[in-house]
Amino acid sequence: MPGSISTEAVVLGSRKLREADRIVTLFTFDLGKAPVVVKGVRKVTSRFGGRLEPFTQLEVRLHRGRSLHTLTGADTIRTRAAARSCPAALRAGLSFINLLGRETNELERRPRTFNLVARFLDVLDALAKSDVEDEYYVRLALAADLKLLLLAGYLPSLISCAGCGAEEELASFSARAGGAVCSGCAGEDSFPISAAALEEMRNTLEYPLSETRAAPQEAAAREIWRAVREICRYHLGIDLKVPPWWSEPARRPG
Repeated sequence: MPGSISTEAVVLGSRKLREADRIVTLFTFDLGKAPVVVKGVRKVTSRFGGRLEPFTQLEVRLHRGRSLHTLTGADTIRTRAAARSCPAALRAGLSFINLLGRETNELERRPRTFNLVARFLDVLDALAKSDVEDEYYVRLALAADLKLLLLAGYLPSLISCAGCGAEEELASFSARAGGAVCSGCAGEDSFPISAAALEEMRNTLEYPLSETRAAPQEAAAREIWRAVREICRYHLGIDLKVPPWWSEPARRPG
């Protein structure tokens, strides 16, 4: 219904709309994922300037429309410029945003997910300022992916077999079965997973993102990513692209 709303928001990305306008995708505390029209933002005289860069956190004022809301005001809370300036941090941030954008529905209020997004980007920005190895960003992005799936209700079984409940010989992973499976329950849809990868996943879900310090071995990281991808395929019907640290260099959105 028509009216105005003020809420905190994180900028996810944008695309062109007509000659001088853009549609900016925000993840907001009160509305969830919301595409909003920003009029005249591509003009030199735009009052929004660089406030709509990805990862920026704002207090926004929106005018409700019938199909799209319109941005009428924005005050910067955090820019997170360091995360945008560091290639490894940028890749990790865009990888998480890709999953976030595909996992969430528009205008579905999810305040806990908003808090996760804000925490992830805060830690990402702090890491970018501390000059850590690129592997740390891989772990942080995978941790945020798993926590996002947890909030969405897709927590995999990681301690006992999702098929029979056994706590030993967990050597495979099956999204269909619901997580780690033993050799007796492994089927055609399962794939091998190491004890190191399962332990990393358990630790990731137990500890906050701010305690992300050590990076998993590349083999374990690839297994964790495959588990995330298979969960998304089976439960959400989406096929995620290979993460950018294993493919092409990052490109900033919009």
